[in-house]
Amino acid sequence: MATYLRWITILSWIFAGIYYIVIVCSFQSLRVAVAVIQTASSFVADSKRLIFVPVLYFGVAMICSAMFVAGAVCVASIGDIQVDNAAYQSKSIEWSSETEYMFYFMIFGFLWVLAFIMAVNEFVIIVAGITWYYSDKEIPDDDGIPGDSDVSTGMYWSVRYHAGTLAAGSLIVAIVWAIRVIFEYVAKKMEGASGENGCTKCLVGCIRCCLSCFDRFIRYINRNAYIYCALTGESFCSSALNSFFLILKNSAKFGFVEGIAGCFMFIAKFFISIMTTLVSFFLLQAMVKVSSPYAPLLVIFAFAWAIATIFIEIFDTGANTILQCYLLDREVGLCNDEHIPRSLKKFFSEDEIRAAMEKDKVDEGREPMMDGANRMD
Repeated sequence: MATYLRWITILSWIFAGIYYIVIVCSFQSLRVAVAVIQTASSFVADSKRLIFVPVLYFGVAMICSAMFVAGAVCVASIGDIQVDNAAYQSKSIEWSSETEYMFYFMIFGFLWVLAFIMAVNEFVIIVAGITWYYSDKEIPDDDGIPGDSDVSTGMYWSVRYHAGTLAAGSLIVAIVWAIRVIFEYVAKKMEGASGENGCTKCLVGCIRCCLSCFDRFIRYINRNAYIYCALTGESFCSSALNSFFLILKNSAKFGFVEGIAGCFMFIAKFFISIMTTLVSFFLLQAMVKVSSPYAPLLVIFAFAWAIATIFIEIFDTGANTILQCYLLDREVGLCNDEHIPRSLKKFFSEDEIRAAMEKDKVDEGREPMMDGANRMD
């Protein structure tokens, strides 16, 4: 036992040393990630109306779900009625192959619609983050946080300019979801046929884990593709490819932003869920007599966690959006220095800021000349 503990200690120190070396070598990327998280916090604090965006699209999803259930019931009733048991008056409906294909098509279409609604919700938050980042930070704001976001612009862009982009990204997500649904059906049949076979359970668990990781990977690539598309106006495929290369080029920055944001998000979701559960516990004690409150409290905790996740995702999406905006300023160059958030301004050199200010003055001087030329024409 002492030998095992000694080896575990040695391995822990080795991993700690490697972790320390990685932190030291990527210290600049860590500083940028911390500044991005700080800027994302300012964005969320300055855009409190964004909390209504998930509520709005959740309502749209509920309406679409109700329409799907109504349509599924109508399709399920198509077919010939067969009597199963005359004594018990049990009957069933025999579907034709066309009806069966229609029902499967409806299920896939429903998954696609849900993925599209999620994509639109994410895109609206992305555009709000972009408009906030590039807004003039020199103009004083009533809430003390410089900058202003535009939620309606994201809603307009998602319908007018980027509906095809969001549909393409959500189609990929829907295909992945459909593959996971089919796998769960096959896995249930396999486990039922093999009984308590450990190899079968291990294989099913490994495949389920791989599919879950692939699902998260696709959604992460889609989100960064939406951000790049909103910034540049490119198509979905080129945006996904360029954003993927951007992630590879700045992998340390993206990794630190995701890691730090993930820690803050977990703490926030856990705190919200615990506080909701505690309040519910005291309400249950005051309103009704329950012999064991653990089951309802567990359900309340699960619902609170799910709802908190929906709203906390605003912060994660905002952090990724601001990081790409910052990297675009670094790659393309500053057009002016008025939009740079205070926490990110220290990462631009004085020469870059001075060049941006001079360029802004030149552009302002050209505007009266162009107006005069237009009047002469």
